[in-house]
Amino acid sequence: MSTKKIHIVSFDVPFPADYGGVIDVFYRIKALHELGFKITLHCFEYGKRKKQSELEKYCSTVYYYPRKKSIFALFDKEPFIVSTRKPMELLANLNIDEAPILFEGLHTCGFLDDNSLKNRLKFARMHNIEHDYYTALAKNALGWKKLYFKNEAKKLQAFLPIIQHAQHLLVIQENDYSFFKKIHSSVFLLPISVPKLEITSPVSTDNFCLFHGNLSVSENTNAMAWLIENVEEIQDQRMIVAGKNPSKEFINFCQMKEVVIVPNPSEEEMQKLIQTARIHLLYTDQSTGIKLKLLNALLSSGRVIVNPKMIEGTNLSYHVEIANSGEEFSQKIRQGMKNPLPKEVILQRWKTIQNEFDTVKNVKIMEGLINNK
Repeated sequence: MSTKKIHIVSFDVPFPADYGGVIDVFYRIKALHELGFKITLHCFEYGKRKKQSELEKYCSTVYYYPRKKSIFALFDKEPFIVSTRKPMELLANLNIDEAPILFEGLHTCGFLDDNSLKNRLKFARMHNIEHDYYTALAKNALGWKKLYFKNEAKKLQAFLPIIQHAQHLLVIQENDYSFFKKIHSSVFLLPISVPKLEITSPVSTDNFCLFHGNLSVSENTNAMAWLIENVEEIQDQRMIVAGKNPSKEFINFCQMKEVVIVPNPSEEEMQKLIQTARIHLLYTDQSTGIKLKLLNALLSSGRVIVNPKMIEGTNLSYHVEIANSGEEFSQKIRQGMKNPLPKEVILQRWKTIQNEFDTVKNVKIMEGLINNK
């Protein structure tokens, strides 16, 4: 039997797996390794994310490339997130053998149409509809950031036809499937990759509401600000906000509103908060992808109250309580605080999530497509 090989091009160093996009990449790498694939990983090293020996446990070779950010890249015809990830060394290393290639995100698709790769089996993982995502970012931004996001959204939409050079698209949720199916002939729904989900015993919850997420991301801080300003019941409950790298301004805002904020909790601290919260509050004004914080909340013992956009394009509506306004959030918080979820409801929710987000089972979609080439 021939060795199963694959190249994976990641937009970032996918370890530590500490935010949505890289969590998806990292646990897909682990699952493909478990299925016996010999993985050549290509990733971009920038910011605080550096070389990681952990990746060598699952990949036979790991290449790191500097992401060459330059102000001149802003004037490139290609999107900034693409043009800054196109080193010629990457193209040369992709041509070392004839193995299939998985491009993680539109960010990494700069060489997707290169003539040297025309006979290769190529997958493109679409983490969301990028031009919609950047349009939404522009709505919530000010000054030069607003201009950048608007310009990037236009470039991303113009760049999108490059996906025709991939034989298969792998999308993250139903709304994305509907969109990409209109413009590509081979689209598969591949749920977000997550750690193996273990069924344990539900724990007793405490009387507090939790909002958690990456607090350096404006989408999350804007969401929490909306909840604080629009959900009156928050003022009458113990409300905790937890996440990494909140700004001083956001910390001051929470303290002024008498909301407890836990900056940069350890993994152990975060898991304890998630598992013991009586109620999880989740809000978004962007219905893109599936939020990892939603899955984390659903794997707890608490109730999960969301606005409709948080679950748009998913089949998770049976496991959450939907609030369409601040008043409805308040009403559901009051009811939920008095009525912890029954153990049987929690266990059924966990089993459903475990089955749908079984990463090894899901990535067999790719294995089948490779075998049937």
